Amino acid sequence: MQRISIKSTIFCLLLVEGLMFIGASGADAQQLARQTQFVQNPFVVNPAFAGTELGTFGALSHREQWTGFQGAPSTSTVTVTSSLPNRFGFGVNVERDNQGGAYSRTSFELAGTYTIDLNNQDAVSFGLGLTGRNTRFDGSDLQLWQPDDPAITGAVESSFAFDSRFGLMVFGQYYQFGLAVSNLLQTPLGLESEPTDSRNRGIRHYALTGRYDYAFDQQWTVQPALMMRFTEITPIQLDLNVRALYQNRYWGGLGFRQGDALVLMVGAAFQDIQVGYAYDAATGAIGNLSPSTHEITVSYVLPRRGAGFRGMGGRLLDRNLIIRN
Repeated sequence: MQRISIKSTIFCLLLVEGLMFIGASGADAQQLARQTQFVQNPFVVNPAFAGTELGTFGALSHREQWTGFQGAPSTSTVTVTSSLPNRFGFGVNVERDNQGGAYSRTSFELAGTYTIDLNNQDAVSFGLGLTGRNTRFDGSDLQLWQPDDPAITGAVESSFAFDSRFGLMVFGQYYQFGLAVSNLLQTPLGLESEPTDSRNRGIRHYALTGRYDYAFDQQWTVQPALMMRFTEITPIQLDLNVRALYQNRYWGGLGFRQGDALVLMVGAAFQDIQVGYAYDAATGAIGNLSPSTHEITVSYVLPRRGAGFRGMGGRLLDRNLIIRN
């Protein structure tokens, strides 16, 4: 029987707080790409994940949103993180985010982390990332409702800027709790098509994440997880999902994204390789036109020699601490 720790209590409080916001908050657009399988690749949400594995972690992810629409959003990411001596770590993430044909963003992030032991079972990791972002707007093929709209010139614009993000993650044998802040510097996008200074910049994004693993027996584990995202100008949006893991190698799960979609997830681990698939069924007005969003994530863990490893993204840290994704 697993003991109840103060960290699992924090997770429960976060879950209750998130549910309280469902009826009060809407789902507004945000500047950062969305990922349904944030549990399988935590670095995409929080840079503090880098280095918490005693080894090297890599992931490829592709998301096709609103299938059936020409020029629908799509996102591809490549992630590599690794631990270094003396509890340091680093992470690299390359992302191509096409947000609807005319607007796209390509970004590259390099992050560094440091992990501190809290006691013989818990630890906290701090991460800081530097991001280079190329933003591109192509108005040449747009069909405008108002052809004389002065904000859309039909030109192709491109700009490059740097920004940063910060994250911390508290974790133990059965839980993970994190906070991440992206677009810390709120650097301008540099596109002339949006001249308003307060909008033509990156907006600071906040993400609270939590996950808890409950093992019923040696075969079955239930893993509830959530993510709360918001910005300084948009309300909170809640992602809530639950996975059932069999023999720590096969899983299926259901999820809910506030005001947006219901989610079905399946996946399996083959030695050190994990393959996960998520299907988002839109619940908002867009669901009447294109109910389908597909996302596939392939991840791999190469453990450091002598560190030990087991499937489902589990990693064996110092003090024989096993953390599961």
